[in-house]
Amino acid sequence: MGGGSDQYDVFLSFRGFDTRNGFTDHLYRSLISVGTIPISVFRDENSIAIGKDFNSEILIAITRSKILIPIISENYASSKWCLRELVHIMDCQKSMSHTVLPIFYKVLPSDVRYLNGNFGEAFRSRKKRFDKEDIQEGQRALTEVSNLNGWESEKFANGHEGKLVEEVTKTILNKLRHQSQLDIPKHLVGADDHVNKIRNWVDIPANHARMIGIYGMGGIGKTTLAKVIYNELSNIFVDRSFLPDIRETANNNGIHYLQNLLIKDILPNENALDALARERDWFAAGSIIIVTTRYKFVLDQSEFKVDYKYELNELDEQICRLHVGGL
Repeated sequence: MGGGSDQYDVFLSFRGFDTRNGFTDHLYRSLISVGTIPISVFRDENSIAIGKDFNSEILIAITRSKILIPIISENYASSKWCLRELVHIMDCQKSMSHTVLPIFYKVLPSDVRYLNGNFGEAFRSRKKRFDKEDIQEGQRALTEVSNLNGWESEKFANGHEGKLVEEVTKTILNKLRHQSQLDIPKHLVGADDHVNKIRNWVDIPANHARMIGIYGMGGIGKTTLAKVIYNELSNIFVDRSFLPDIRETANNNGIHYLQNLLIKDILPNENALDALARERDWFAAGSIIIVTTRYKFVLDQSEFKVDYKYELNELDEQICRLHVGGL
């Protein structure tokens, strides 16, 4: 989790006049400090570099965010730019399958849908300053977002905003974890014993990076086993990578291409493991490197140390090559 400079986990759309220093700020701080896993959150005053065009940067950030959180407050629709954000948010949901989780902050979804109450009055008070397209597209987006399942701040925990922040944070974290999971067969049989044995090695405290080798003949499920372990460990590692089909990719694109895919340079196969993962000091203490190979002798080379070796001979899945997690 955690994006680079051009990608975000979460985008917060809000009316600064209503919530910037209150609810939105509490939610933002909760998200960026949750657990051991940093969540990259976009909110306008923190995320746009000086000299960048505000409008274009906002739209780009929406497109490049995984989860979009419109915080619909009383004066949200009185802002032309909030409406433009919401239009783009709803378009991204339809065209790119972005996750949209609305929060109706002290407003009713029905008031948002039909422009009733103070919410509707705020919209109409500024309507004359809007372009025709902003009005039409904005109303369409308001209707669409009001039909989504979201949170109503006044109804959740009797209006206890702290509990709402906790619930939204938990929901976002769970969705991000789910999105980072690797696909594995739904009805996998016979993996638990293998996973438990390897997890026992992982759970042993260590003050250095550790390397675990899984070996066995082709087609017996090394990829699947590594994926299951990767999914289980993904919640506790900040940096992690999964690179399948290393040999084929290296042959087609070269080792340097693979190196560029990783923060730390790793390529465990018969010919390049020594060159790229020779010293465990290259990795932070607590890091776990899982190498899969058909041949045990790859793990027996003296140039580097494999802490644990596991022979697999039961699962029936395709071959995998490399998996690495770094704290």
